[in-house]
Amino acid sequence: MNCWEDQLILRVLAGSRAYGLDTPGSDEDSRGICIPPKEALLGLQTFEQYQDDKGDHVVFSLVKFVKLALEGNPNLIETLFTEDVLMVSPLGERLLAQRQIFLSRRVAERFGHYALSQLRRLENHHRWWAQPPIEPTLADFGAGLNARGSATFPSKEARLAFDKAQKNWTHFLRWKRERNTARAELEQRYGYDTKHAMHLCRLLKMGEEILTTGQVLVRRPDSDWLRQVRQGAFPYEELLEWARSREQGLKTLRESSPLPEEPDRCAAETLLISLLEDHFWPGRA
Repeated sequence: MNCWEDQLILRVLAGSRAYGLDTPGSDEDSRGICIPPKEALLGLQTFEQYQDDKGDHVVFSLVKFVKLALEGNPNLIETLFTEDVLMVSPLGERLLAQRQIFLSRRVAERFGHYALSQLRRLENHHRWWAQPPIEPTLADFGAGLNARGSATFPSKEARLAFDKAQKNWTHFLRWKRERNTARAELEQRYGYDTKHAMHLCRLLKMGEEILTTGQVLVRRPDSDWLRQVRQGAFPYEELLEWARSREQGLKTLRESSPLPEEPDRCAAETLLISLLEDHFWPGRA
């Protein structure tokens, strides 16, 4: 079902190039929206999204896109507000004309949550890089093997601690095995993954802007500063302090934001139904 190519209503540039933060080696990512054939909406077939093998090009069905945008998904909100539109149909233009109905305080919250996930990843990777873990053994937790070869622990707490250490060790091995070469070079040079840091800072700044101005500035006006972050301008501890203070600031800004608490779900559903009806039954009475 090749509906992501021949039934697109919108395709935009995504990722670093859309943010104005690309480097010569940056991929050319895109994100799109399509209206699948009637069989996928009214029949037995289904289609929600497609992405290529590398995940650089992603296309959502209109229904799934609207649902995720109402949840405040940052990637999809950016799709609606980016300046870099690669193609748009008349139906896509109508969607963009009403993009404000998807904005709410929830959107800024989701940008903040995405930022925190970047922060946790940054901290985990820095810890693994600076102090690689050692494979846990049963003896480390006062445990041993019984006659049947099963592990026995002195307490429930010891068992839980072992399981946690084992899980961390497994994650560390996977990270080490699948570690991106370019990211490893950044960690070696600066002591932490500065690309993660750049996107962490971008997400926090965008969350602030959305809450205070109601605008989603995808192409970053602070791109020079964000590039400096990627080049290691922040010492690691200073970056963490900055990010945590901004995280707290988002909570304060949320209370005074002019945005509504929730997106306009009724308007979004009305728009969705109208776009689908006009696509499948154009010129209806």
